[in-house]
Amino acid sequence: MNRTRLAPYFHPTQIVLVDDDIDFLGNLSLQLEADLPYLLFDSTEKALDYINDRDDETPSRQRFFRLEEDRDGRRRVKLDNEALAREMHFTNRFSRISIAMIDYAMPRMNGLEFCSRIRDPHIKKILFTGVATEAEAVEGFNDGLIDRYIRKSDHNVYEHLNRTIRELQHTHILETFKTAIDVFDVDVPPLLGDDAIRELLFTLRSRYEFVEYYMVFNPTGFVLIDGDGGLYRLVIVDEAEQQAMVERAAALGAPAECIRLLRAGDNLLDPAFMSRAGSDSTDAYRHWKSHMRVAERVEGARVYRWAVFESDPGEHGMTRPTATFNRYLEWLDTVGYSLM
Repeated sequence: MNRTRLAPYFHPTQIVLVDDDIDFLGNLSLQLEADLPYLLFDSTEKALDYINDRDDETPSRQRFFRLEEDRDGRRRVKLDNEALAREMHFTNRFSRISIAMIDYAMPRMNGLEFCSRIRDPHIKKILFTGVATEAEAVEGFNDGLIDRYIRKSDHNVYEHLNRTIRELQHTHILETFKTAIDVFDVDVPPLLGDDAIRELLFTLRSRYEFVEYYMVFNPTGFVLIDGDGGLYRLVIVDEAEQQAMVERAAALGAPAECIRLLRAGDNLLDPAFMSRAGSDSTDAYRHWKSHMRVAERVEGARVYRWAVFESDPGEHGMTRPTATFNRYLEWLDTVGYSLM
């Protein structure tokens, strides 16, 4: 049974909102949270053409996997960390459609018919209306045509809608990933099956205001990216990986106090600093204290220690993405509506 709780990456994706009432669309645009990327359509035909014409732009689900040969000669499918790193540099990543929100009662085709004509099965559909009966909504849900049903007259409807959109954006990427790992029988890192790590990322999102994350290794963790392309390195290690960090620091000539703090488990060292120390012939550990952070504890299926580092991305062998989420939102505000 697939117990993956977290995709190895996440970035915002596009929402398509369809309603024949232009005034309602205008009001809706004022109620959606400012960092949700959306396009508005008052024509079902134009919206459907736009969604289905993007089929060719959908990237291959295999792009995150590679074949590796174990010591016993068996070939296994594993996550490709280099492919994950490349994902943050795809300029069109934010324009991939994850959600279509459709009014039920429209003159040329109703919302359920519209949903049935969307070719991409991974796009999530929200039926948003004041007309459809409960029976029609249940029928659409049971037939797999819609994923959520929200009445325009519901109490706190916009709060509900904003929350549902964010949930389905994550679900869209997670389910696409889970479908792929079921097909290819991938060795999934234990971190991705742990609800405690999922909750940790959710908590850190508000603290660091990141909008994207990508899994990295050696040591395990994530690269966190904010709306302007600023990068943070989240390190999450279990006991075995923490011990490996201690051994590596000792092999690189780290001072005794540094080794003692790492071994105690209450501190972590910036992996970028350790990489630099490994290639530096001078006294690399002279300023080690400024590269150490207090490690916080999180308990899930395993006990982990984590810390966030804000060092220059170049030190991690990474470059800032040129296509940032805030620039994409600006593009939607100025150019995006001309697509309709």
